[in-house]
Amino acid sequence: MKNLAVILLIWISAGLFVSCDKNDAIAPPDSQRILFECYYINYAWGYVHQGFFIDNEEKIKTYSQQALGVNPNDVDWNFPDNDGNISEQALMENIQKTTVRDTLIDKNTLREYSDKIYLIDENDITEYQSAYDAGSIVYACYQYNGDTHTYKQMELLVNGDWTRINNNKYAKQISEWLKTIH
Repeated sequence: MKNLAVILLIWISAGLFVSCDKNDAIAPPDSQRILFECYYINYAWGYVHQGFFIDNEEKIKTYSQQALGVNPNDVDWNFPDNDGNISEQALMENIQKTTVRDTLIDKNTLREYSDKIYLIDENDITEYQSAYDAGSIVYACYQYNGDTHTYKQMELLVNGDWTRINNNKYAKQISEWLKTIH
């Protein structure tokens, strides 16, 4: 009977240990300065590109570029490559073109969502065409590689001409939170 109690106790303890999700938080590296970005971009009937970054100091940094008849190749902005990668230098050049808002992101809220950045899987995406000439609203976070000094833009949700939904639960949580920031 005593052996059965010991076995049962070990089994229950192991079950509790395995069922806990220890991966609910991975803090970004201290050297990561940019955490999130939300923007609208449209090339139809002119050029509009406006949005904001959120950095590791709780600051919201806004930008707005608008022009008629602009060739997208002539725009003074550094965009990530097709894999979502952008050098730290190129991203910091973009940051130099922003304006810091007076309001800050709550420190605990920022930590809650930034700790989910490295839990996002970019391989479970739903995509479909949803409009024409509407442009795109993009909700994204960044993962930083300190060895190569590059950021990887992770699209969480894109609404517009095409809809792309990252089905990862953390991506959904972050994109819902980003929608509340104006």
